[in-house]
Amino acid sequence: MKNIKNNNAKKYYKHWAESGLGKGNVLMEARGEKIVRQVEIYGTKMVWADEHAHSDDRFLLADQPVSFLDFDEDDEISAREFESAWKKAREATGYPV
Repeated sequence: MKNIKNNNAKKYYKHWAESGLGKGNVLMEARGEKIVRQVEIYGTKMVWADEHAHSDDRFLLADQPVSFLDFDEDDEISAREFESAWKKAREATGYPV
């Protein structure tokens, strides 16, 4: 059973992003093909989104599957890096975890 891939395994990604706020990064938590949480960082501005809410109406949770986003191994980050950014973004927007 070692060769069976867990389709709900958590993976974390970081990729460059650009918005009306400038250039920055988006960090995403995926379960299988679905993005379930994300943080966007543009300079000192941080926003977050998950399946239930978001901190800024301009920045919604990505609805494309992970395979559409064309991430590669260089885009993968640790759970620790994602969780640190998630906590900072939530605190910065008045929604501490």
